Amino acid sequence: MTVRAICEVLALAGLALLVLAASLTPAGTPAAADEPQLSSITAAEWDVAPGTHACFPGANPGETELLTCEYGDRGPRLLLIGDSHMRALSPAFRRLAEEGKIRVTLLTRSRCGWTTRRLDHDLPWVPTECEVWREQVQRYVREQKDVRAIITNHRARWMEGTEAQRGPDTVKAWRGALERKIPVIAVSGAPHWPSTPPDCLRKNPEPQQWKDCTAPAREVMAFDWTVPAVDLARRKYGTNAAFRIDMRDVYCPGGVCRTVTPQGQIMYRDEQHLAATYARSLAPLFEKKLRATGVVFSPPREPGTAILAHLIGVLSAIVARTAVVAAVV
Repeated sequence: MTVRAICEVLALAGLALLVLAASLTPAGTPAAADEPQLSSITAAEWDVAPGTHACFPGANPGETELLTCEYGDRGPRLLLIGDSHMRALSPAFRRLAEEGKIRVTLLTRSRCGWTTRRLDHDLPWVPTECEVWREQVQRYVREQKDVRAIITNHRARWMEGTEAQRGPDTVKAWRGALERKIPVIAVSGAPHWPSTPPDCLRKNPEPQQWKDCTAPAREVMAFDWTVPAVDLARRKYGTNAAFRIDMRDVYCPGGVCRTVTPQGQIMYRDEQHLAATYARSLAPLFEKKLRATGVVFSPPREPGTAILAHLIGVLSAIVARTAVVAAVV
């Protein structure tokens, strides 16, 4: 068989394979491989921050011991203090710790935010034991020697008193840190949905239906206690004393709160807590926000500074070499 004939046979075989492949492709198969696809609803409902059960007391009476989880072995050390909402955010910071960028100590308790505002709860042991835990947190903060900053987040809706009181009462809790020049970074809260987003998405699983599981921010975003607290702390202790990380545009772009990302990742495991997988995906954003504060990471050297340091090193080496030669002569 000639070379030309062999080429013709191969060409015909290739064409036949293409026809066969086309006949085996089901009708209606999406042409694009990157179309959004909803993540597992069942997995989202059980997607709690892994490993944090060991440092999350308060679900049962008598759990007043201060428990901690430690992540990372290098980088600036951060304390993460708050209730179940801080716990839900923690996978983002744990990822940064695993990448060697920060060290994290997680201090959380169910229904117990880092403030002096007493909890309003039907079970009397809940607010009473929360107070015991808060006292231990204050003592722990005073004893630490290497904390670069504290990150805090909690749900304020279970607190007694008026909205106007939440700023001053929160800063009272921060005072021990602020007086030691430890900056506090408050993260704004997530939406509180009237029903669980996974249930809504179960009824609306297709991408074109996800909009039915959204809501205007004014309907599901509660009063943001981080605004008055950080403003008061900065006025009293200085502009580098406290910072806000505002998450409204992340959770509610354009003023519309969504329950699933454009790529299909479910954001919530219940009506108020972020799913751990989604929270972990926020690590790059939080790294950027932390760097923007200027108090967590050491600033990079300016190019001119680096060149000057190099020249000083070279000159020092020349001087040392000259001294050795002079000594030998």
